[in-house]
Amino acid sequence: MPRLLLRVTLVLFVLSSASCGERAPDSTQDGIFTAAQSERGQSLFNTHCVRCHSIQEFRGPAFNTLWTGTPLSALYVRIANTMPLDQPGSLGTAEATAITAYILEENGMPAGETPLSGDLAWLMGIRVASN
Repeated sequence: MPRLLLRVTLVLFVLSSASCGERAPDSTQDGIFTAAQSERGQSLFNTHCVRCHSIQEFRGPAFNTLWTGTPLSALYVRIANTMPLDQPGSLGTAEATAITAYILEENGMPAGETPLSGDLAWLMGIRVASN
């Protein structure tokens, strides 16, 4: 019986360590959105945001001063819960993540293979990097 327990433990260890090969993203420099998502975000920004904002408010030094080092969830929640100003919270998850992706791309963050998720726990672990 102890040998069986040892084998089961070894198999579980090998299986759990195999999934450790994929590193979770640490920052917005880790390709956490797709180019297509950012393109959609640009279109949505032009539809919902330009009435009150210009993209210049959300890139470069102005963006870095406000957001560098903060969890990405803070930016996402700000967009998802308070925008657009005339209908706060009316954007769905797909729209809010796309606009977030567009803002990240405008700040020189690289696109990746997987779309940005609206999972707040996951977004909490990602820091906004400076451009």
